[in-house]
Amino acid sequence: MAAMSSPIIGLLLLLLPIAPSSAIKFPLGGNVYPVSHFYATLSIGEPAKPYFLDVDTGSNLTWLECHHPVHGCKGCHPRPPHPYYKPAADKLKVQCGGPLCAAMRRDVPGIPDCSRKDPHRCHYEIQYVTGKSEGDLATDIISVTGKDKKNIAFGCGYNQEEAADAPPSSVDGILGLGRGKAGFAAQLKGLKMITENVIVHCLSSKGKGVLYVGDFNPPSRGVTWAPMRESLFYYSPGLAELFIDKQPIRGNPTFEAVFDSGTTYTLVPAQIYNELVSKVRGTLSESSLVEVKGRALPLCWKGKKPFRSVNDVKNQFKALSLKITHAHGTSYLDIPPQNYLIVKVNIR
Repeated sequence: MAAMSSPIIGLLLLLLPIAPSSAIKFPLGGNVYPVSHFYATLSIGEPAKPYFLDVDTGSNLTWLECHHPVHGCKGCHPRPPHPYYKPAADKLKVQCGGPLCAAMRRDVPGIPDCSRKDPHRCHYEIQYVTGKSEGDLATDIISVTGKDKKNIAFGCGYNQEEAADAPPSSVDGILGLGRGKAGFAAQLKGLKMITENVIVHCLSSKGKGVLYVGDFNPPSRGVTWAPMRESLFYYSPGLAELFIDKQPIRGNPTFEAVFDSGTTYTLVPAQIYNELVSKVRGTLSESSLVEVKGRALPLCWKGKKPFRSVNDVKNQFKALSLKITHAHGTSYLDIPPQNYLIVKVNIR
């Protein structure tokens, strides 16, 4: 997928929800740039210790970088935000043929078969676009304000592989919010810590935000509704088309839209990306902005004066929109310039 797609934007959905009493609320840290993550803080173990977990709707398994009692922590980041999770051996005794491991096997493709020599070990290997994580399933206490302490299952990730130029990590692991049975929300519902398998994350254009798990009172306006397709482990409303300034991309190509909060930038097929770049450059041909080389993203423009915020330049760019076709009709997701532009300082 990485070879077929190109990055455009960090997409931020701005909502103003009210948390119902049955929901668990997690404040979010981070931003699209330069942190490249939105993360929740979870307290795990006894005594409880905090960990920053990347909020990832594209993953079903929650996992922490972990100092395994046998394998250590090969390939772990040298300077994580918190000390590595270090479980006792009994926390890693998860029956390979049991329900927890079976749920993970259904949710995560390509997991190795159970070993007769080690039936109490539930091993996994997860492939990502830019690397992989390997580990064993563990169970430990999660502490949530106002809720009873319960054991949840998550990965003890003792071997991470990333691209050689990957930046230092600002998180301790992944919070798997996918739709599978091993997902974080599904486990909390099974433990009766929440009543509904519902997740909502609201992100600010200035960074940070909030994650609700369990329920949601939506605002009366400002929300685009699109039903998700059934029988998928990821969140997809179906086929989509990308528009700029209400005009379709040449050829009007469609693609499957997937909402994946663990991916920093929105990715589209190369054909659409190249046409979109051409249109953006065309709209700026008579502006005072000058295209320059930037390290953060492949497209960068510089003004006569430093930009204090995206608001200084948003009127020179056109709005994007996503037309989503689903079983109940058509929905439009509007993406104004302030939701796909970032300001980078010290550009020369």
